[in-house]
Amino acid sequence: MEKKVDIIPFLESVVEENTRSYQSDLKIDERILQAAMLETYQEDRTFLWMSRPCGTHCLLEREVFLRETEAHKTWTHYDYDAEHIKAFRVVVAPGRPGAFVLGQIRPLNYGEQIQRVKQNALSVHTVKLAFEDGTSRMMTFEDYRKEVSGLISAHGKAKTICYFPANELDLRCVLQAERAISAARKRTRSPRKPQTR
Repeated sequence: MEKKVDIIPFLESVVEENTRSYQSDLKIDERILQAAMLETYQEDRTFLWMSRPCGTHCLLEREVFLRETEAHKTWTHYDYDAEHIKAFRVVVAPGRPGAFVLGQIRPLNYGEQIQRVKQNALSVHTVKLAFEDGTSRMMTFEDYRKEVSGLISAHGKAKTICYFPANELDLRCVLQAERAISAARKRTRSPRKPQTR
């Protein structure tokens, strides 16, 4: 099992080195990661994080692999500047409010990784929403696009929006394959030192 690291100081050091403008974006990322500590399921605690010369982004990995989401559009937008982006998979460990955000961090080759995202992302089929007034709705993505403005007018801001592909197992397989690539890369990067006699 991988050793847990203190995530926020690690990301701060990356921002210090790589992000010249909008370093304050990291404060938004920090709130996202702190909230994730309280999530039950690991997929709700697994993020793709990037540091660009002008800002950062912290996005749920499962949403990055769902084509119509903002997370997918944001993550794949910066391929023109791939050489200046430092990217990581961040898995937040369960925790309690106010605790340090601990977890695992794996570096990604952003240029290679977004090609896999573009190739393997699935379409959103269903959307589940929970609104400020307590109303929740599950609908097809097509209906969501048509009705979301009216629903917000009637029920207030959407507190949570969850996106689902037609087949959840397909998405699970895509994410497992992606993580296997990352794990294999880590193993090949750190060969064992030869033993001396």
